[in-house]
Amino acid sequence: MSPPAFPRLAARLRSATATISAIAVVAVAVVLATWINLQARRTADRVSHAIEIRERAERFLGRVSDAETGQLGYLLTGRDAYLATFAEGRAEAGPELDALAGLVDADPVQKGRALALRETTLRRLSELDRSVDLVRKGRRDEALAALREGPDIATTDRLRGIVGDIQQAENVQLHALQRHEERRRVWASSGIVVALAGLAFTAWQVLRRRQRRSTELALSNAELEQIVGERTRELEGERLRIEALLRDVNHRVGNNLAMVSALLNVQSRQAREPAVKAALAQAQSRIQAIAAGQRRLRLDIETDAIEARPYMEDLLAEIGKSAEGRPISIALDLDSIRLPGRDAVSYVVIVNELVTNAIKHAFPDGMAGRITVRLARVEQDGEPALSLAIEDDGIGMPADVQNKGLGQTVITSLLRSMGATMTARPLAPGSERPGTCVTIVVPKRSQA
Repeated sequence: MSPPAFPRLAARLRSATATISAIAVVAVAVVLATWINLQARRTADRVSHAIEIRERAERFLGRVSDAETGQLGYLLTGRDAYLATFAEGRAEAGPELDALAGLVDADPVQKGRALALRETTLRRLSELDRSVDLVRKGRRDEALAALREGPDIATTDRLRGIVGDIQQAENVQLHALQRHEERRRVWASSGIVVALAGLAFTAWQVLRRRQRRSTELALSNAELEQIVGERTRELEGERLRIEALLRDVNHRVGNNLAMVSALLNVQSRQAREPAVKAALAQAQSRIQAIAAGQRRLRLDIETDAIEARPYMEDLLAEIGKSAEGRPISIALDLDSIRLPGRDAVSYVVIVNELVTNAIKHAFPDGMAGRITVRLARVEQDGEPALSLAIEDDGIGMPADVQNKGLGQTVITSLLRSMGATMTARPLAPGSERPGTCVTIVVPKRSQA
């Protein structure tokens, strides 16, 4: 072998080493991009699965609530129309629970909660069936006594607690996935940076000999960056898509409730009996208020809370329509407060009932007056709480008033679910118009 052959062999070896190094760097980058894509798909699937579990649990709870609403309506009124709602909710609760159990079957802890939920649901449905059967047999007083004194409320709270645990577990899973995704992005980005640095170094070595090869590697690098960038934008857009879907669902629920209100209005016009017309009008007013509140629900998906002021202003504007033509003003006085999303509609129902009641009864014979809704932060037993007060300067509450109306029953049920307390007193005792001040104190609850 001639001496000049050694330099040529060394040059070829250096060129082959640089080529192999470049190919290795590109291969690592491609593998890393593929891994990022696969991990992102798996994360998206797990996020979708967790969201589906939460939604399925909420639908199941809604079916049970429908059955309870039908049962309560039948117990209070004895009308068979409520049995349709009861039967439908009872029939659909089972399939929803089966679907939920199928979704959590792979998780032993969630599976155990699903089994406990099934046992509690069977017990709750049995309690509902027993009370409905008592009313059918003409033993309504016994059914109402069992409702007040029996374990029904505890069973319902137990059922809601299990559903809350299931949803909370999925929320924790979603937060864990989010943190894992953020860490994966950091490591993936670091890997890409390292791969790009190695690619740049290899390109610098090859540039002196193969300009075309360097250009091809640069194009490959740009393609990889584009893939990573597109996937990153997709993951960022996923959160915005979920928020948009949540707003759309709230708006659709509000529209559906408004349709129900319109149907009740049509039914009220066709009714001949004054008592039936009044009952339908009250039901329409309640549903319309809930529909208005649902359409205006703008939850913060990270905190599950809403700004109270615009929410209450829209609500009072909707309620004020019932006082048009009468010299009654409605004012709002509140701090900068955010209401928990799960209690927002409950506040709507409570404020609607109390303000509407004040409009109807506090200012008879066209009397002028003022109603003020106050919402402020307070402390109860050393713990933070919210105080909701509805004040009027009307004729005051009768001394023999009793909590017998459906509105009072609804308010009592909501206050029990929120763990709140309610007190009523004259606003100005001893004056010609003592007025009324109803104060509700709601303790702060942990986020579900």
